[in-house]
Amino acid sequence: MGKSDEALQLCNQVKEKNPTDEPILQALTMVYRSLGKHDEIVKIYDNATRKNPNNEELSNHWFMAMVRNCDFKGQQQVALKLHKNFKLNKYLFWAIMSLVLQAENAPASQSGIFLELAERMMDKAVKEGKLEQTEEVHLYLIVLLAQNKFQAALDLLEGDLGKKCKEDVEINRIRNDLLLKTSNWIKAIEMSKKSLTESNPDDWNSYIIYLESYLHLLSEPDKNENGSSSVNLDEAREFLYSLQKSVIESSDVKRGPFLAELKLEKHIVEKLKDCKPAKEIDTLIVDYFLRFGSKDCCFEDLQPYLKEVHIDSAKKIIEKFKATIDESCDDDKSKIQNIKKNVNIHKFERYLNLLVEYNEVESIQYVNKLWHSYKDSLQYGTKLLEAENQYGDDFVLLCSHVLIDLYKKFGKSSYIFQAIFLLEAAVKKSNYNFQFKLLLIRVYQTIGIFNRPLELYKSMDIKHVQLDTMSHYIVSRSFSSGFFDESTQACYDTLPIYRSNELETPEMIVQAFKFTTFSKIQEFVALRKELENSLQKALVDREMVRLEILIASKSNKQVIEYFQDLDVSELSYDDGFCTNLRDNRDFVSMPNYNPDNKPTMEEITRVSSKLDILWLKLFSIIPRILKCIHVEQNADNVKQLVEELEKILTEEIKGDHNIMEQEMQLGNVIVKLGRLFITVKEIQNGQKELVQNFDSIAEELVNAIKASEPVDNSQIKLYDIKWLLFHQLTSFFETCNYALIGIGFLNETLNVKNKKSGLKALAQKLQNMSLTIKNHFTYLKNQLICLNELFKNEEEDCDKILLYIKSEPHVELCDEEESVPFVKEILGKVNSNWKNNIQNMIKEIDSKFESNEK
Repeated sequence: MGKSDEALQLCNQVKEKNPTDEPILQALTMVYRSLGKHDEIVKIYDNATRKNPNNEELSNHWFMAMVRNCDFKGQQQVALKLHKNFKLNKYLFWAIMSLVLQAENAPASQSGIFLELAERMMDKAVKEGKLEQTEEVHLYLIVLLAQNKFQAALDLLEGDLGKKCKEDVEINRIRNDLLLKTSNWIKAIEMSKKSLTESNPDDWNSYIIYLESYLHLLSEPDKNENGSSSVNLDEAREFLYSLQKSVIESSDVKRGPFLAELKLEKHIVEKLKDCKPAKEIDTLIVDYFLRFGSKDCCFEDLQPYLKEVHIDSAKKIIEKFKATIDESCDDDKSKIQNIKKNVNIHKFERYLNLLVEYNEVESIQYVNKLWHSYKDSLQYGTKLLEAENQYGDDFVLLCSHVLIDLYKKFGKSSYIFQAIFLLEAAVKKSNYNFQFKLLLIRVYQTIGIFNRPLELYKSMDIKHVQLDTMSHYIVSRSFSSGFFDESTQACYDTLPIYRSNELETPEMIVQAFKFTTFSKIQEFVALRKELENSLQKALVDREMVRLEILIASKSNKQVIEYFQDLDVSELSYDDGFCTNLRDNRDFVSMPNYNPDNKPTMEEITRVSSKLDILWLKLFSIIPRILKCIHVEQNADNVKQLVEELEKILTEEIKGDHNIMEQEMQLGNVIVKLGRLFITVKEIQNGQKELVQNFDSIAEELVNAIKASEPVDNSQIKLYDIKWLLFHQLTSFFETCNYALIGIGFLNETLNVKNKKSGLKALAQKLQNMSLTIKNHFTYLKNQLICLNELFKNEEEDCDKILLYIKSEPHVELCDEEESVPFVKEILGKVNSNWKNNIQNMIKEIDSKFESNEK
């Protein structure tokens, strides 16, 4: 029913009776847990256990309450009591695991003490024969590895305890890593060879261990009696060749042995100058493409080996790649392989920078060529499942990348529209292709569209941790979209993962303790921290405050209540808070085929700079200043906040950070507003000589607002509307809104009804400033009205945009008669979004004027 306060009050009444009945305690736990009151759960079980010290179940619940509350010291103490009272080994290991967690969260000077104690307890447990399960050996390894005692950890695994765990995959992985860390090269080679020959010839981790060990012995050889190396390259090569032969003879050819050969020979060329490669790297690359060129992963596999290839060699390699395509084949399977090889070849051409000399017309011809290849590939995908991508989908991505390049180079919106047309056509055939959707979100945002990207984002079914890693695609600077209600809801929709983390992740840790799965506890604790300290969560919180202030400011009463209720403690920005933030945002899921010396496609398609700590500080301090002016009315606190805000703006000017010009201007306006408040308070306190200062700061404030006015857009063409235009308009709206709110709060501060005439004069000046700000709103409204006049009727507007697109070099799809309805449907939605955006902002301004009149 949402009556959390009432539920909490009832629970507290019950808690005062110190209940011990399990059903009552469980009911209390359920409420406290859902409200995030883990400390209260600890208290009720603490009380219950004191009354029933021999009740093992209650003591277990007490320990788990400590786990949920991240009270690692409390966990250790309770676990030791459990072990003392009930003599079960698992309670001892709970205590040791709690010591490890204490060490991880303690200062470096103290962590060693906890780990030494944990090791002593573990040693004692070993001597007493208490280690019986694989997870208990894991725990011992955790303790040793935390202290970098690699040899001791290896000795443990080589002993009797390690033999008990020989079937455990994770234990074997740790053993192999330890062989490297302890420079046990010969044994590492033996173990990795055994793994590759007997278990999995495609285990890349084993190849890494094998090659690292072998190459180390070659570069720093252990000499035998004759002074020669104890290993030689031919042995390594013969082993890889034997694995290659083995997988070739099998029905499923593995990539591992061939990639390992590439890695080995590349290292020889780069590091071992006295040795010659058995085969040239270019030859190995071509051979690899011959075998695996039809694999989707081929591009990523070969990227590391093509980074420094000279352009002449690159051209020859591409020609050899093309020669592997069998044009004479007539079966569908071979034709599908040709499609995938062709896709990869075009990716490599882009990556190797072989397309740089194309002009606009040649680039469009190249796009048409790729589009034809895509359309030809569709006939082979008719039997694919709905959730599967078409074989030639990456042709469309490559088309779009070329069009985006053209837009960035020449600044013509026509190329963005064409990219949208191709991607929208392709997404109809591959409705689950998230790569299409991510790119579509960005290209739509480029021309200031919000609703369609929001639809695409929702259709991707982003959930769980992805809400933290991927939501930046839609909510970063969503205020600038102009769709304030929809943006607010989009921000709210990202929050479930953080709520889930509060409720569910502690339960994962509880279950891991319950079943003594010590190898997973640290991972769950780390996940909890990552999400609790998420930078994205902090950024979304600030974006929501921006949006909520604007929505609340539709009436004076609402905005006053909003700032009275605003909990600024949730808007932390101190260095300690910022240092702990974890940036979990995903910037690599968008496909990128650009050369390494150029920005990635994700970077190129951003409509604005990436949000960072300075941006977070800026939008943490601004609402704090307004809250302080309205509620606290403390000049010293406002002065401190203003100085911190000025410091941020100075840092941004000096550094290369990510606050945009309009946001800097907003910060400057808030600084002037804060200084005006400080002056008003000083005048109220008797320093009447500061009235002149008031006039000077007031003039600076007016000039700062004036400086943030958007440029005149009366001459803009319909097809030239972009995200930056809406960002400028909404930023100015926000600036004027904050200024008007601040002036209103200053009027309240003066409260001149029963005061001296001197203060009434200040009040009059503030009133004049309010009128000036309202004039700025009028200017903004007139700008919006001019933009609104660009729109005639939808059909005419679509024809105008299409005519513009066709006046520039354009893809064949734009000329196809059967594609015209599809293209016009897209343009109609774009046109409608622009129009609704502009009209929505006009309504927002009108509602402010109506509110002020009331």
